[in-house]
Amino acid sequence: MAEECTAKQMHDTLVKYLEVRRDLGFWKSLLDLVLEPQSPFDPEKRREPRKDFVLAAVLVGLPLGAFVYFNFWV
Repeated sequence: MAEECTAKQMHDTLVKYLEVRRDLGFWKSLLDLVLEPQSPFDPEKRREPRKDFVLAAVLVGLPLGAFVYFNFWV
């Protein structure tokens, strides 16, 4: 039968596992969402932002900037 673990032991085990696996995690998935995929042939090359993310940031940022400008500075 399997040994029972406390929540603290399970958390420590999970943290150790994720520290070893650099290809997993929240920040890695967030960067993959925002940046182009990494080249397996040139891993040192800088990753460019995705065009979809840039477009979405501009389309959200411009109306938000106009709202803040016209409501708080003028």
